[in-house]
Amino acid sequence: MSTGRRKSPRRLSRAGRLIRTVVLVLFATGVGYAVTLGPLHAARAKAEISDGVQAIEIADGVTVTPAQHWLAEPLVHDLLRVPVLPDLRSPRVYLGGHAGLLLRSPDRVLAVEIESSGPGAEPEAEALLRQKASAIIGAGAELPAVRTETLASGHTVWHLDDVFAVLAVVDRGGTLVTVTAERPDGESIEAYRPAIGQLLETVH
Repeated sequence: MSTGRRKSPRRLSRAGRLIRTVVLVLFATGVGYAVTLGPLHAARAKAEISDGVQAIEIADGVTVTPAQHWLAEPLVHDLLRVPVLPDLRSPRVYLGGHAGLLLRSPDRVLAVEIESSGPGAEPEAEALLRQKASAIIGAGAELPAVRTETLASGHTVWHLDDVFAVLAVVDRGGTLVTVTAERPDGESIEAYRPAIGQLLETVH
């Protein structure tokens, strides 16, 4: 005959609720990480250092060849900004796909976002530039005139620039590639203009 005490149903119920609560908290924490900090960490895990020779795919067959020692990683998009809470970010990087690259200069001061924006011509390029500019300096702000140039590669580039940022759209034979170069600290990028120009020349 067993003399051990049987646990009461009430204790078992409390233990079950505690386990369920712990599981739910862990699940919510995991989901929260997966859509906030997780994508950034996953992108950094896939980062590579350019050798200055090998082209790096941006997306859809579009490539760029950064100079030596530039850091390249998948570009992670913000989905939603919530006050006080971490930004919600796209989990696309987990699936091995991305629509752009984030490049950092060898000193890691300049950040350059490069994205394949699909087919288009001059009207679409100018619309993309103004959309990007409005996102950076605010809607309704006065924008500088759009400049048009032909790169040594033969591609047309439309760009807006000032001392703090360069916004450009390269026409890669009917496919538009957007380039946004700025310093996260908001300081002048004048010293980086030659490097940005060289980068634009390598978009193919």
